[in-house]
Amino acid sequence: MNDRGKQSINQNIKSKNSKVTKTVRPAGQRKAFYENPYLLLFFILLLTTIAFLPSLKNNFIPTWDDGVYITDNFIIHHLNQESLRWMFTTQINGTYVPLPLLTFAIEYKLFGLNPFPYHLSNLVLHLLCTVMVFLILRSLKLKPLYASLGALLFGIHPMRVESVAWITERKDLLYSVFYLLAIVIYFKYLENRKRGLKFIILSLCFFILALFSKIQAVTLPLSLLLIDYYLERPLKTDLIVEKIPYFILSLVFGILGIIILKTHGILEVHSIFGFPVRVLFGFYSLSAYIVKFFAPLTLSSFYPYPVVGKPLSGLFYLSPPFILLSVFLIYMAGRRHRAIVFGSLFFLLNVVFLLQVVGAGQAFIADRFTYIPYIGFFFMVAWVSQTATDANLNMKYILIPFFIAVFFFFTVMTYEYCKIWQNGETLWTNVIKKFPLKNPVPYENRGGYYRSMKLAEKALADYNTAISMGSKDAELIMNRGNIYFDKGYDNSAYSDYLRSLKLRKGGSHLYGNLGAIYARRNQMDSALLNLNRSLQMDPWFSTSYANRAFVYDKTGNYDASIKDFKKYLEFKPADEKVFSSIGKEYLKKGDYPEAIKWYDKAIAKRPDFGNYYRNRSQAWLKLGDKEKALQDANTAKKLEFVPDHLENFKGIKK
Repeated sequence: MNDRGKQSINQNIKSKNSKVTKTVRPAGQRKAFYENPYLLLFFILLLTTIAFLPSLKNNFIPTWDDGVYITDNFIIHHLNQESLRWMFTTQINGTYVPLPLLTFAIEYKLFGLNPFPYHLSNLVLHLLCTVMVFLILRSLKLKPLYASLGALLFGIHPMRVESVAWITERKDLLYSVFYLLAIVIYFKYLENRKRGLKFIILSLCFFILALFSKIQAVTLPLSLLLIDYYLERPLKTDLIVEKIPYFILSLVFGILGIIILKTHGILEVHSIFGFPVRVLFGFYSLSAYIVKFFAPLTLSSFYPYPVVGKPLSGLFYLSPPFILLSVFLIYMAGRRHRAIVFGSLFFLLNVVFLLQVVGAGQAFIADRFTYIPYIGFFFMVAWVSQTATDANLNMKYILIPFFIAVFFFFTVMTYEYCKIWQNGETLWTNVIKKFPLKNPVPYENRGGYYRSMKLAEKALADYNTAISMGSKDAELIMNRGNIYFDKGYDNSAYSDYLRSLKLRKGGSHLYGNLGAIYARRNQMDSALLNLNRSLQMDPWFSTSYANRAFVYDKTGNYDASIKDFKKYLEFKPADEKVFSSIGKEYLKKGDYPEAIKWYDKAIAKRPDFGNYYRNRSQAWLKLGDKEKALQDANTAKKLEFVPDHLENFKGIKK
């Protein structure tokens, strides 16, 4: 054989030290479609978009944190210096998430409370994450076809739905975008060490943005060390030194997260369940995440803790041996294949801090906790498929139909599960079907949805069910009191408010509600005391401004009443009832031109409401303009609001 022939053959042989087999393609031969990363990415993003299309039609879910973070969070309703300062210096609901709050504030500024743009942003962020997973899998030496296999599984897996379809979980998506970007840039650093400092600094910047999005990003330096392990980087000084800034940032934000959780009573160690039982919970949830990767069935927005006082099911006791068996199998496979160890540890190190051994929430399993960790499993599936096909080309005849079936199954599951997140009723009814009478939270939250939709009887039934199950949740009891208040059952409302006060020892909403009860009882001193407390605790609670304005009106302090009504309008600038109320205060003060100005605003907003014309008619009459006064009075009469001052128009032509 001549030298040229030998060279041609050798070009197709994998060298001893190479990481990827390079196939020499004859000149002029085009790439097959499955080798074209751009076509593959287009297909991945198209299928992922189709899978999540129903989420774009969903509403907000105020009963599952969308209220706290968005619809009732007046911090994001004002994009100014004060609100920005608050976002970056204060926690919300036991979390420190300034960047997600900033994105919500921008969306509110542009779109108000139209849920579509918020859902669209979540989907776009998920698509960006999917692209970066593809890039990372390529950097881990997977061929385009197999990298696309892993990225597509990441994109359409049903366990992604909670992170994408739930607007509040913008936290998950935003931190993941920056987390994955930091990894992508780290690979650039490894490829070009001469310009390494620039890439390390850029990677650190993305890491900081990830930490400002969600504290779970603290695991990044561990992921980077795993990448070093997989790429067989020598354990030298520079490898450790380059990670020091990452670990310092992780330590600082990790301590901050613990302080926030502990300060707000969310962090529990030996609470209802002892520590040994919580260790079982950790094994169980870890087992559940592994099983749900392969069989994502019985998905729920809420997985309640076992009922206190009842024995744990056998699955809890089977989970430790299941995990030990998994570890043994990984160890045996890892002795020959570094990729198995890498993928398994990537999953474990990114999920281990979310296992509820130290409780930090109402449930001990959450689908969203797997958003980043599952990348380790997606990599392993892609790597095993590539390795098996390289070893035996006939494997493709098994793998291709298998993965087509998986893609179809996962896409349909994701599409249908997105619909479950449509609103508070569909979401919590799904939880109740899966876990009937296991926990009061789903009934409480569905009751909250019914109350927001003015379905008082349904709401009251769910609240009573939750309380009958032994719930001592102060907010639940306060909300039942709110229904009694709305129905005019002041004594029952007052009783629930006092009961809630004993359980929680205060709260801006609770003091505000008590203030409203005292106002209805004409106990204005007590009303004012509680409303002041409410606003001292939360100066963004708009309802207390409106109620205090009412109290000031009843006590004749019209200037203070006007000031509070105007403060209320800073939060809800389109409330025409408050326009009319301010007009009435100016009317009582004798400032008739100002009263007319505010009645004009109310009428412009709602021209079919006769009471506003009747009130403006009184102001015109006080100014001596009987023609305009009569015109407004007649309009009020046509709208079935008969003015009580028509006798003042005798002799005026109608």
